[in-house]
Amino acid sequence: MFTNNQMEAVLEIKVTQIKSPRVCPVETCNATAEVAGLCPKHYQQIRRHGHLTPEREYRKRGTTCEAEGCSEAQTAKGYCFRHYQQVRRFGRLTPERERVYGRTHCSHPGCSEPHAARNYCKKHYRSEYYDKILHNRGAMASAAGGG
Repeated sequence: MFTNNQMEAVLEIKVTQIKSPRVCPVETCNATAEVAGLCPKHYQQIRRHGHLTPEREYRKRGTTCEAEGCSEAQTAKGYCFRHYQQVRRFGRLTPERERVYGRTHCSHPGCSEPHAARNYCKKHYRSEYYDKILHNRGAMASAAGGG
């Protein structure tokens, strides 16, 4: 059939035809491209979603939360539990909804009691906030002809 020289020539042609392993073209991926020029993970993303979905990929866990000014340990997707819940519920970080910690005293002038609700102690919350709401509701009911 083939002589040794002919066999070596055929093998040399076949070896040169075999391409070197390609790398997935996605920027952050260094995996070997196996299907349609992509690694299996990115191929499945395009197959399932029609586009690449980097927001759904797992990230390598760091040490602290990625939210600005937060030093809590990471729990999920680069955030601590509190910031991850914000992203999960609202689709973004919501600093305007975060509680301000460190308030310890009533905000009524001259009062040093610990705060209970809305920056007031129990006594001033009732007099400054809650009673005003009840008073306004009563005034609205009497103006509408209610009892």
